[in-house]
Amino acid sequence: MGNIPVINKNETAKRLKLLMKWNDLQPKDVQMYLGLACVQTVYRWLEGINIPSVDHLYALSRLFHVNIDDMLMGNGDIVSTSNRNKTSFRFMMYYTKLKDVA
Repeated sequence: MGNIPVINKNETAKRLKLLMKWNDLQPKDVQMYLGLACVQTVYRWLEGINIPSVDHLYALSRLFHVNIDDMLMGNGDIVSTSNRNKTSFRFMMYYTKLKDVA
C-alpha cells in the first residue's frame, strides 16, 4: 500500500502567498472578502500553522481564479493533476523569484 497523500501546510502557505501577490492582495483584503472576524486567521494560513477550511478554499479559488487543487501542495509536489497548471505555476514561481532578486 502506497503513501496516503497529505497536504503540506508550509508549501501551501507559500502558494497562498504567491497567489495573493499575483492578485495584489493583502491579508486584510482576504479577511474582508471571506468575512472573517480576525485577520490573524489569514496570517496563520500564510505562516503554515493552519490551512483554510474547504469552504474558504472554495471561496479563495474563485477570488484567485484557480482550482482548489492549484492552491494546495502535498507531499512535496503540486496536488493538481493538470500538467498545464503545474508548468504555469512553476514558471510564475521562477519569474517571481527573479523579480524579487532584481
